[in-house]
Amino acid sequence: MTSAAETGYVGNLTLSEEEKLREFWRILIQSWDEEVPSPDGASAGNSDSTPKSHRRFFSLTRSPTQPTEEETSAIPAKQLATLKNLNASPAETKTVQSLLLKLPGDRLRSALLTILKQDHPDALLLRFLRAEKWNVPKAWIKLVTALNWRVNEYKVDEEVLLKGEAYALEKSQMEGDSSEKKDSEGFMLQATTGKGHFHGCDRMGRPICAIRVRIHDPSTQTQKGLNDFIIQCIETVRLLQVPPVESMAIVFDLTSFTLGNWEFPPVKFIIDCFQENYPESLGAMIFYNAPWIFSSFWKMISGILDPVVAAKVHFITGAKALEELIPRENILKELGGEEDWEYEYVEPVAGENDKLNDTAARDTILAERNSLGADLFSLTTQWIANPKTDLESRDQVVEKLRKNYWDLDPYVRARTVLDRTGVIKGDGTVNFYPAAKGESTEKPTIAENLDETPVPVAA
Repeated sequence: MTSAAETGYVGNLTLSEEEKLREFWRILIQSWDEEVPSPDGASAGNSDSTPKSHRRFFSLTRSPTQPTEEETSAIPAKQLATLKNLNASPAETKTVQSLLLKLPGDRLRSALLTILKQDHPDALLLRFLRAEKWNVPKAWIKLVTALNWRVNEYKVDEEVLLKGEAYALEKSQMEGDSSEKKDSEGFMLQATTGKGHFHGCDRMGRPICAIRVRIHDPSTQTQKGLNDFIIQCIETVRLLQVPPVESMAIVFDLTSFTLGNWEFPPVKFIIDCFQENYPESLGAMIFYNAPWIFSSFWKMISGILDPVVAAKVHFITGAKALEELIPRENILKELGGEEDWEYEYVEPVAGENDKLNDTAARDTILAERNSLGADLFSLTTQWIANPKTDLESRDQVVEKLRKNYWDLDPYVRARTVLDRTGVIKGDGTVNFYPAAKGESTEKPTIAENLDETPVPVAA
């Protein structure tokens, strides 16, 4: 959620920002479609057609060495021309080559449709553009690096989302002492204790993740088990971000924090995820009731924060100050507020993931998604060529892609505690405050909980 005056988001772009978005789409689609034209005036020839710069006599500096033809062999000719037109540096061009060797065009296209989920495609690209200060080549590199991490390195969809809580619960109960059992035990420890859990939203409609740092014991889980849980949380919170909300708030509850709770690797992992793989997804990072001993640890944390994320960090003491972020009636009692709610883990139930095994139905929905993707890219190409193109048809395809994801969701994502407790509905509807059985207490809807103007958080 952004203020009415803040640009750079879907529905609120300046002419310059919209042009950058079209250029991002151009260079992205050119990764797999050679028919997308290069910008006017850009040559689609090979690197030898680029005018050679003249060396100046007595110059103490040298121009960067241009990539050779071999060093750009994986880059489609028109995409290479676009990179030159956008003044991509030789190092950036070589990075594009490296990434396309790891994630060639067709796989990149598939990965993009996967990461989109229910998001507006423009919103996804704009996250990376804002993170890279509207530098298109850098934004492409950041996006494709994140896609490569997701697909080739961490394997988020296969190893985390498809397996989920039910798989971890089953493996944690195995006999023996295997690494998979230990990882699963660590994963389930996070889920069952509520060390990190989602509940409610702040004044700007952003879903809130509360982390009870006092519960953390570094010796009770493997790093992989903890990291997998963190990734599942970040992926799940994406489903809670209902437009125009595009980010989340994290509250690190440092009440009763001790030296024994401190562990740097998971903190670094969270920060790296938000800075590199899920940019512009963090709206606020709150350190609540931090004791004086935390100051030395903060020096370590602040040293790895980029300026964009650092600007979203706030130290808050007491519920009164927290009210600037969350209405008092929605602040949990354990944080000094009025809401009488406690986290309770609901275990997986038999049959909840049966659709994960129905590959025929999954493939049918994926085929529809692939077709809708082709329509999106075709209509986007028309928009690139003619900025005055009527976008109504494109908007309709975007909405169909959103609905398609929710048809696909139960076939590719294992159910979570938020599905079982009614926070996430099957059609993508989100209820941050579902009533317990037998209760009829009404909580504000997302729309009712949004302030027209964001309230600054006390630093």
